[in-house]
Amino acid sequence: MRPHPPFDQERGSSMIEEMSGDFFQWLRGFYFVAERGSVTQAAMKMGRNQPTVSHQIKCLEEAFGITLFDRARGKMRLTPEGEAFLQKAISVFEIIKEMKSEIGAGELAPQGQVVIATTHAIIHYFLPRLIADFRNKHPGVNFEMEGGGLDMILSKLESAEADFGIANLEKVPEGLLSFDLFETELMLIAPKANGFKLSKRPALAQISRAPFICFPGSSTITPLIKKRFEKEDLVLNEVLVLNNYDSVKKYVALGQGVAILDDYTITKEDLKRLDVLSLDRFFDKRTYRLLLRKRKYLPPAAKAFIRRIQADIEW
Repeated sequence: MRPHPPFDQERGSSMIEEMSGDFFQWLRGFYFVAERGSVTQAAMKMGRNQPTVSHQIKCLEEAFGITLFDRARGKMRLTPEGEAFLQKAISVFEIIKEMKSEIGAGELAPQGQVVIATTHAIIHYFLPRLIADFRNKHPGVNFEMEGGGLDMILSKLESAEADFGIANLEKVPEGLLSFDLFETELMLIAPKANGFKLSKRPALAQISRAPFICFPGSSTITPLIKKRFEKEDLVLNEVLVLNNYDSVKKYVALGQGVAILDDYTITKEDLKRLDVLSLDRFFDKRTYRLLLRKRKYLPPAAKAFIRRIQADIEW
């Protein structure tokens, strides 16, 4: 048995300050109020009553001598001190999570939950085979995935609610680590034998005259497409806005318009019912990245799955 290093009693005593037994409940109350922006919503999430959560916030503020929230107009907005305190609180929770899952775990097979924030398309087209293969080898691991726009993904990472995210973004925010996963090209899809007078290598002007089916403005793809057309003083003829890749392809196949989407979302079945045309003259390849919060604790199951999809990451 390896001997313990000498314990510096004086240093140890100075590090361990006396705290209330309710301190971690105070922190939980603070976290959920910060997350929800409302004491009422936080109380509902925690299964507590509103006065209890308000008391927890007051106790924290008195203990540290700071104001955590600006309560003007009945809203709970974090002060600058509150923003800094939130990041420290998240670190505390992650350390506790690490202690619970790793201390004494040894070389046990990965188990537990992996939480991913990403787009609907990544969930539908990129992850299924990877997750199925991983769970066949590690049946003790389950997954929780939330699909949405870039704002949602970044919010889940910032609050440490997600273990990691997958997204396409031009600039990685400070506080996140980024690892390249794969590149994709934008393709134009149109119904077979369409009447939109498109050539095999259509010009942007041709596309702008056809009815166009697009994704919401909150997506990463639509602003990119519109910016490129605007550069040529062209405006898309938008006829439908849909937030689901399969829905977009279905409406295109029915002759309702054309659309632009990532090549990794196009299947063999799609090629039978759609014309798929390259736009590599107009758009650069897009890089999808795996995103991690800096200094975030990752449970063993999340680490194992990340290694499955990106073996080059070094911890």
